Amino acid sequence: MKYYRKSHITTAMRASIGASALINSGVYGFVTNLAEEMGVSRPFVYAQKETILSVFKIKPGTDKAAMRLKNKKEIKKLILALRFCCKSSINGISETLKILGYDINSNGFISEYLNELADKLIDDLPIVNEPISILADEIFVCGQPILVILDAISHTILAIELSPDRKGETWMNCYNTLINKGYDVNVIVKDLGSGLQKGIDLINENEKINIISVADLFHLLVRFNPFIASLEKKAEGAIESEENKLKLFENRKSQGAITKAELSLLEAIVKCDSAMLKFDIYEYLRKELHSAFNPFNENGSFRDYDIIHGDVIAILDLLQENFENHEKINSAVKFLRKNISGYIPYLTQIEEVMKKYNSIIPEYLNREICLSYQKALKSIAIKDYSLSKKIHKESNEHFKLAIDCAKKGHEKNNLEDLLEDLQKTVRSSSALEAKNSVLRSYINTMSGQITQKHLNLIAFYMNHKVSIRGKYKGKSPLERLTGVEEKENFINLLLAI
Repeated sequence: MKYYRKSHITTAMRASIGASALINSGVYGFVTNLAEEMGVSRPFVYAQKETILSVFKIKPGTDKAAMRLKNKKEIKKLILALRFCCKSSINGISETLKILGYDINSNGFISEYLNELADKLIDDLPIVNEPISILADEIFVCGQPILVILDAISHTILAIELSPDRKGETWMNCYNTLINKGYDVNVIVKDLGSGLQKGIDLINENEKINIISVADLFHLLVRFNPFIASLEKKAEGAIESEENKLKLFENRKSQGAITKAELSLLEAIVKCDSAMLKFDIYEYLRKELHSAFNPFNENGSFRDYDIIHGDVIAILDLLQENFENHEKINSAVKFLRKNISGYIPYLTQIEEVMKKYNSIIPEYLNREICLSYQKALKSIAIKDYSLSKKIHKESNEHFKLAIDCAKKGHEKNNLEDLLEDLQKTVRSSSALEAKNSVLRSYINTMSGQITQKHLNLIAFYMNHKVSIRGKYKGKSPLERLTGVEEKENFINLLLAI
């Protein structure tokens, strides 16, 4: 059969015919009706439909290979984002890739890719040319300790080690590795674990150096926290019991029942008053205990160890006196009496800073900066957001007042230097506790199959991750350590390995 090209069918009409056939694919009789309407054959209609489809098809040869390569790169990006940003397990990543329609989605591929990255990873941490303070602690996976060391100021993970134990010798080797790399470790803030302290003692003895050991304030005081809830619950129970006894007394009719109910009510009132008083006393003394560790008075003057020690001991005496039958409170009191001396090195550092600036900064300006520093610490420790925000505002006001009152440019610089030096003194390892909680979230998705190279990969991400909110917004820990801006996000850095 001979075919003739119909001159009245323009290119635009051909496109319209093809598009109509594509849109109405599967509609019974549509192609036949369209062909009759346009005066063309059904094969002609199908040919225009295929022409439209060909525009969206991947061309054979190198273009298809390039598209497959691009697709694989996007999959790798997605794997890294899901693993680190979303803390997804390998199974979770695989399921996500399947739902999104990626053909490369097997657990084997994902696991192999992450292993390959971990194998290629190298220690890229720079050595800073000044003394540093570090935070040290351990977490556990399937009973095996992971030793973690953090730079106290930048919060960069300097070491993360899957260890057979947490003995003093093991911690000494961990500290020694940092020192051999070139880090000038000056202060170690830690909890009161015996292995951590023994490691410091051993390295000081063997290397003939003097690393300062600071007892973490949180761990000194944390044992006093649980009793607030229990004492409050007892007080609430006593109040409820008193109210029930009162209702019972009011409903009694006979004189004998009234007398009996009255005695029961009086007993409940005494118990209620006692429970509320114990709660009030404990809540007050606990708050005073926390305040007693402040390095500065309310007027900004320095409080040395003797003053702090005297205040703390007086509060502990009152706790023992008022809760002599409470075994756990007395245990916490004994613990703090024994370990309070671990706080001395922090106060010594503060005192050295103050001596440095006392001769070059007027006392009234000096005190405003000290109050700014102290209130900034308090604003971080308080969990009540509105109160924390209020105290942080007060901290900024003290700093601004000092700067505004400074008479010369160099005086303002000295004030800023004083605050910076105060901020370099560390009394708490809370930043490390926060890092450890993030590390645990990754470990929990690994079904206990954690390896040293995987820990290195997690540390790489956490060191290069740019904060999106808070005090460090827009900077990564590594940038805060070195002062060098992060020019690539962690995914691009890993893809470039």
